[in-house]
Amino acid sequence: MGDADHIRIAVAAARASRWIGASAALVVASLLLNAFTGRPLPNPALLMLCLAILSGAGAIYLMVRIELDCSIFEGAATAADVNAYFASFDQSRLELGVGAAPREARPVGERVRGLLRLMRALAFLFIAELLLALASLWIARWFF
Repeated sequence: MGDADHIRIAVAAARASRWIGASAALVVASLLLNAFTGRPLPNPALLMLCLAILSGAGAIYLMVRIELDCSIFEGAATAADVNAYFASFDQSRLELGVGAAPREARPVGERVRGLLRLMRALAFLFIAELLLALASLWIARWFF
C-alpha cells in the first residue's frame, strides 16, 4: 500500500468520523437542555451529567482536529509529491507558530496512524459520553 492509498484511507476515515462528532454535539446539546429544564437532579446524576458534558466537549475538540487533518490529507491527495507537500506544510506550521516544531520528517503512514488515534479517542469519548448520560438519566429516574 502506497502513500496515496494511506491518504485516501485517512480522508475517508475522517469524513466518516463526522457522524460521531455530530452525534456527540447533539448529545451535549440534549444534556444541557436536560440539565436546565425539568426537575432538579440528584447529586450523583448531576455529577454524571457534568462528566458527560465534559467528555462531549472533548469529543467536539477532537472533531475539530480531525476535520483539520482531513483538509490536510485532502490537499496531500492532490499534490504531485506527497513528501514535499508535508515538508512544506510542516514549514508553514512552524512559521505560523501552530504546534510544536517537528523533530524530523514523518512518513505518511505515521501521520495516518496519528489521525486514526484521534478517531479512536473520539469514539471512546463519545461512548463514555453516551454511557454517562444514560446512567445519569437512569439514576435520576429510578433512584431518587
